[in-house]
Amino acid sequence: MNNKKILPYASQSISSEDIEAVSQALAQPMITRGPLVESFEKAIAEYCGATYGIAFNSGTTALMAAYFAAKMGSSDRILTTPNTFVSTVGSGMQYSATPVFLDIDRTTGNVDLEQLKININQPISRGKTAIVPVHFAGIPVDMQAIDQFIADPNTMIIEDAAHALGSKYKDGQRVGCCAWSHMTIFSFHPAKNITTGEGGMVMTNDESLAHQLRLFRNNCIERTPKFLLREPKPWYYEAVALSGNYNFTEMQAALGLSQLKRLDTFIAKRQELLNRYKEELASVEHVRMFSPDPDLFVVPNIGVVQIDFEAYKIRREHVMKKLKEQGIMTQVHYIPVYHHPLFVKKMGTLNDYFPEMESYYAQALTLPLFFDMEQEDVARVVNALKEILRSQTSV
Repeated sequence: MNNKKILPYASQSISSEDIEAVSQALAQPMITRGPLVESFEKAIAEYCGATYGIAFNSGTTALMAAYFAAKMGSSDRILTTPNTFVSTVGSGMQYSATPVFLDIDRTTGNVDLEQLKININQPISRGKTAIVPVHFAGIPVDMQAIDQFIADPNTMIIEDAAHALGSKYKDGQRVGCCAWSHMTIFSFHPAKNITTGEGGMVMTNDESLAHQLRLFRNNCIERTPKFLLREPKPWYYEAVALSGNYNFTEMQAALGLSQLKRLDTFIAKRQELLNRYKEELASVEHVRMFSPDPDLFVVPNIGVVQIDFEAYKIRREHVMKKLKEQGIMTQVHYIPVYHHPLFVKKMGTLNDYFPEMESYYAQALTLPLFFDMEQEDVARVVNALKEILRSQTSV
C-alpha cells in the first residue's frame, strides 16, 4: 500500500486568515450582494487595470453574461480554440451563435494567430463575429496582434482568461485590463490562481456593457430610474429579458479578498514549481513543455506536458493509472471541444481539420501543480513518470 501523500493535479490553498474572513462575513447582516462583493469587484478591477469588474457565481455564468452583453444571436459566429472547456463556446451557443474552431499553436496551446488572421475578416452574409481567445494554462494570447487583424468595427472580443489571473502581456499590462478587448472573464474555481469556492468575474471598460452584465446577474431586473419605461417608484422594477439569479455572496467575496492578498505569493510559487518541472524534464526524450514568448509574464495555472506515448509504446491511460497507484493524480486538458457528442451531432467529425490540436491532444498530460506542493513533490512526480516510461521501453 502506498502511504505517500496524495498529489492532486490541482488544489486550493486555504489559510486560517481565509477561514476567519469567511466567518466574519457570515456574521454580517447582509450575506449576499453586499459591500464585500463590491469591494472584491473593485479590487480585481484595480489589480487588472480595468474600469469595471462584475462578479458571478461561476466562470461559466460569467461567460454566459458576456455573450448576453455582446447581444450574440443566431446570425452570429464565435471564433475560438478547440483547446478549452466546453463552456467557452457552449455559453454562446445558448444564444444560438455558431462556433468556428481554429487550430492551435503547439508551443503555447493557444489559438494559432495565423489561422485567426485568415478567418477573422472572411465575409459573412449577416450577423457579427465574436473572437474568444483562451489564455490556456496562463499563457497570454497576443491580444494586440488580434486587435490589428480586425477590420469590422462590429466584431466583439471576449477574452477567456479563466486560467490567467496575474499573467501579463508583453507590454506589461495585466490580462483583464481589456486594453484590446470588450470583456475578459475570470474563474475562481478551486483549481484557479485564487479561489472563492465557485465564482467568476467579467472585466470591462465599457459602462454600457457593465450595465448589461449586472442586469444579467439578477434576472435581468431593471431598477435604475433612467432605464425604466414607466414612472420610478420605491418598490418598482421591470424585467427586461430572461436570465436567472447568478449573484455572488459575501462569503465568496470575503474569501476572494483574503486570497487576493496572497496572489503574488501564489504566483511566485507556481512559477517556481513549473520551472522545476522544466529543468527535470528537459533531458527526457519525447517529452516537451510549452515554450511561450519570454517577454510574457506567465502565471502557470496547470502543469501541462506533451509526451509522445507512441514513441514509448505506451498508452496514456496506463501512465495515468500507474501514477495514481503512487498517489499522483493527473488529468488531460483538454478533450477537443469538437470531439464531444453534442458537437459531433451538430457539426460532424472534424478531427482531420485540426492536425495540431489532434497531435497535441494525443500527447497531453496535466501533472500536479498547486501552491501547497514543494520542490521535492515535483521531483517525486518526475521520477515516477520517468520510471514508468523507462520500464515500458525496456520491455
